[in-house]
Parts: sequence; structure tokens; C-alpha cells
Amino acid sequence: MTITRHALMASLALIMAAGGFGAPAWAQDASGFRPEALNGVCTDVRTGNSQRYEAKVLAAAGVSPEDSPEVMRSKVRALFDQHRPYCEGFDVRRGSLLKYAVNHGTSAFIYSAINVWNIDLNQVDVSDGQTVLDYLNAAIGRNAGNPGRRSLYESYHAELVRGGAKTRAELEAEGRRFPGIPIPAQ
Repeated sequence: MTITRHALMASLALIMAAGGFGAPAWAQDASGFRPEALNGVCTDVRTGNSQRYEAKVLAAAGVSPEDSPEVMRSKVRALFDQHRPYCEGFDVRRGSLLKYAVNHGTSAFIYSAINVWNIDLNQVDVSDGQTVLDYLNAAIGRNAGNPGRRSLYESYHAELVRGGAKTRAELEAEGRRFPGIPIPAQ
């Protein structure tokens, strides 16, 4: 599946034509982000509504139609780095949007996160102390008796590793530290 610049810009144009998300201009933070544009994004990810979640992510990141693909990626990555969008309503309290997509089997979102937006795949959630790869490893173990779900999680695992995802232990072995984030019980 390839998401083209045209498709991304068409989503953004749809938002702009509809008057955005009703956020006043002052709602942008100092970085130009509009995090409130992400309202409802978890529902869109859960239901697989790629047009809506892509449009919301681009609007929240402050992407404009004249932005190059490189600038778009940079803005979206910065949005995820600074605001760390999260969702409730699954097995991780305040879990990352990426973990939520994994949990709900939203392959298109995972593909976009890795290949289109190039977000940091190695963020650690404060609530569980884990990266998305740690989360997937646990999910694979929990689904040993469910070959279909296990296979899906294994395919996500392989794609995320190709995209640079690591476990918290791997990151810590490389010297990365996560102050204030508790180490999960094993």
C-alpha cells in the first residue's frame, strides 16, 4: 500500500475546505501545532478511517499543501515527539497511538507511522514503561493459542523492526535512559 503525497494533501485540503476543526488561530502552540485537531483520532484509528486520521494528524502537525514530503515528515515526527498522542480504552492506560493501532489491527496506520511519517518508533509510554516492540512481544506471547492474531502481531513486529523499532532493554543497552519512567515488572 502506498500513500501518495497527493492523497495526503487531498486529506489536508478537505479539512481546510471544511473550515478546519473549528479551532481558532490562537489554538496553535508556539511550535505551530494544533493538538486539538487530534480530537477523535483514536476512534478513527480503531475504525480504520484512514482519510480522517491522516487529515487530523496533518492538521495537528501544521502541514500545509505547499510543504514537501520531507517537511511534512519532519512536522509530523515533531508532533509525535513533543505531544505524544495517546489513547485510552485498551490494555494500556494512556498508551501511544501506535500501540493503539497495533491493538486494533489498523495496519494502514502502522504503515503510515513507519513509512510515510517516520515517527520515532522507540518512545516509551510513562504508563507501562514499554516501547511498541515490548508491547508487541507481550501480545505475541498472549496470543500463542490464536494463530491468526499471533501472525498479525508477528508481521507488525517484523515491519517495526525493519523501521528501526527496539525494545526498551535494547535502547538502554545502547545508553538511552528514560528518567521518571518506571521499569515494567517482568
